[in-house]
Amino acid sequence: MNVAVLGPPGCGKGTQAKLLATHFGLKHFSLGETLRMEVDKGTELGRKTQTYVSKGVLVPETIVLEVFKSFVIKNANRELILDGYPRTVAQAEALDALLNLSSVILFQVSEEEILTRVSGRVIDSKGRSYNLQSNPPPAGVQYNRRVDDRPEVVRERFREYCRDIVPIADYYRQQGILKNVSATGSIGSILDQLLGILREPSELTK
Repeated sequence: MNVAVLGPPGCGKGTQAKLLATHFGLKHFSLGETLRMEVDKGTELGRKTQTYVSKGVLVPETIVLEVFKSFVIKNANRELILDGYPRTVAQAEALDALLNLSSVILFQVSEEEILTRVSGRVIDSKGRSYNLQSNPPPAGVQYNRRVDDRPEVVRERFREYCRDIVPIADYYRQQGILKNVSATGSIGSILDQLLGILREPSELTK
């Protein structure tokens, strides 16, 4: 089983992708986390990436495809869950040449809901995400806000997402593997939707 989880920034797809990865034993791939690691390490790729992230625009296809292909090759014998990938039809077509997706989950949520969620989002020194309102970090944990969580950046990324997701959704809808999920609700209720969509055996959902 190879699954892609798609949705706008701040919709909770990262949290759900990690839960599904643990539940089904999938290898988790997050393009955003991978690129942020490069930025934090100060690598050449990270410096190139930061130029785009700070403006709230998408990283060029050449960089994205290089990062993803390397990940797939390194995990050739693993089933994968792709967190927020692919982001363009070109990426989707390149992905098809590397592996077969069994399901593509599309999270649906409003722009205002995204802004509300992102306003409280922080990360710790190890890159783990928290929300100061709904999921605060443990006492004593040092945290920071991400540069790309500024409201103006989030709005720009949301509008880019809305523009770009239509052809991607059509691409996977034509393949018969696109599944829509409401991203409004508790983490547990959203996970229940996902497990149902992925045909989780009933005895494992108890």
